[in-house]
Amino acid sequence: MAKEKFNWKALFVNDEGASGVKPKENTPAKTTSFPEERNTVTKFPEKVSMANTVNVDNSVLGTVIEMYEAGFESLNQPGYDFYEFFKAIKAVGSNDPSVYKMAFTMAQGVDAAVNKPTLLKQSDFYVKEINKVHQQYRTKGTAKKAQIQDGLKSKKETLSSEISQLEKQILQLQTQIGDKKSQLQSVDSNLIKDVSDIEQKIVANDLAKSKILETINSVIDGIKNNL
Repeated sequence: MAKEKFNWKALFVNDEGASGVKPKENTPAKTTSFPEERNTVTKFPEKVSMANTVNVDNSVLGTVIEMYEAGFESLNQPGYDFYEFFKAIKAVGSNDPSVYKMAFTMAQGVDAAVNKPTLLKQSDFYVKEINKVHQQYRTKGTAKKAQIQDGLKSKKETLSSEISQLEKQILQLQTQIGDKKSQLQSVDSNLIKDVSDIEQKIVANDLAKSKILETINSVIDGIKNNL
């Protein structure tokens, strides 16, 4: 899985006065038999107990965990400090008290200035920086989520308005269709009446012609026969 690249030191680690951790001079590492991970990103425990990860996709969770692992490594201060002690403990993979004692002995072999209060003070730095980054990502994520939700709400409102307008247009068209159908029925009835009137006039025209010609022909016949 590709690891998200970023430099926490450049973004979130303040100068010496702000961080509260005094950079230490690099001390040549002594050869020890204590297991160490070299040139690798420090791995957090594989099993993480988090109530809110139930519905999180494993690939998403894995990517974010790797991002924190890389970020934690980028925070490593010069010399031997809590980070190297953390790596030593996790390299063994046990929380047995003897492991801590052996790691502490080996740490003092590397740097005699290492002691319990110093390790705890240094751990505060790492914890604060990780919490700081977590809060910034949460703030950005929450803002992005709100932005998307606002966009969805606006889009839904726009679509609802457009649908409402289309429904009004459909009602208007349905009303117009009803009016046109009524006009079509009226046209049919009016046409039938007009055709009937014309047919009667045609028939009347034939009858009137026949009657007038009958009268005229009778006079013609009278002329022929009586004169």
